[in-house]
Amino acid sequence: MSLGLVCPQLSSSFEEGINNLQLVPTEAQTLSPTDVRIAVHAAALNFFDLLMLVGQYQVKPKLPFVMCTEGAGEIIEVGSEVKDRKKGERVYFFPKTPGTAAQEIVIPSSFCYSLSSKLTYAQGAGFSVGYMTSFHGIVQRGKLQKSETLLVTGAAGGMGIAAVQIGKLIGATVIAAASDDKKLAILKTLGADHVINYAMEDLRESVARITNNKFCDVIFDPVGGNIFTQCVRVIAPNGRLLVIGFASGEIPKLPINLALIRGFSLVGVRAGAQLNAEPDLKEETYRQLNAWADEGRLKPYVGFETPLENYQEAFRKIMDRSIIGKSVLLCRPPSRL
Repeated sequence: MSLGLVCPQLSSSFEEGINNLQLVPTEAQTLSPTDVRIAVHAAALNFFDLLMLVGQYQVKPKLPFVMCTEGAGEIIEVGSEVKDRKKGERVYFFPKTPGTAAQEIVIPSSFCYSLSSKLTYAQGAGFSVGYMTSFHGIVQRGKLQKSETLLVTGAAGGMGIAAVQIGKLIGATVIAAASDDKKLAILKTLGADHVINYAMEDLRESVARITNNKFCDVIFDPVGGNIFTQCVRVIAPNGRLLVIGFASGEIPKLPINLALIRGFSLVGVRAGAQLNAEPDLKEETYRQLNAWADEGRLKPYVGFETPLENYQEAFRKIMDRSIIGKSVLLCRPPSRL
């Protein structure tokens, strides 16, 4: 039996949910002809994993369930009909349902991709959700162009960093916004052209100064709440305001007349659902991301990695927003491969 990090019941708070998690032996899963069995080396955490603990995420797995939705590891067995994967292959994966915070997982081969030799397992574990969502939002939905300006809120998180990196690869001017100067200093090293501490600065005034009152063509907002309300004030005419998520815990309300008056588009981005519904779009996304990784131009920033048994600290770093980049659980030694 392998170990898995299990959520046995829903909780009333993030802290309670973290305390209720259990690291327990899990039964070996049956391998179907189209599945692969993977020895999981690393699983990455996301804010929505916390939401699942309290039943506030749109995906509500059947209880009990194994935590986390993205990971990386080595294929140790392939189903009889699998032609595109092989035993011993290093892969990263993003299954439809949680289950990656375990030492072993069985998933359809279509949900895993070859892991670039330029990336460690810890980096590969964080290569699906943030980068897939950022590429889909910025490139496929937001249509960001080389000459345009991109604003990224919550830019110090794993998804925010992915958005900053992709914006720079496209050639846009990137403004990274977060609430901590130390985090902003790291964002500068990762390519952000300008940074804004919106805990200390007025977002509208800062963006107006940086853009010479032209404001932002595309805004990537995974925060929601009051930050989204401020974003409405800094979107340019014909701009695209991308709704990514609500890490603030507050779903904002938009006076719809502002979209009419300012002439911008409000664009919802739910990458997982749309890409699964459109296989060609999904293939385009992963093909480009993998190419950038192989070229050494795209690399997830892992701010914290720790053995699986130290899961409480890893989740608390997400909860208290002290993490920069990805928080990763190492499911098998050694930590870096």
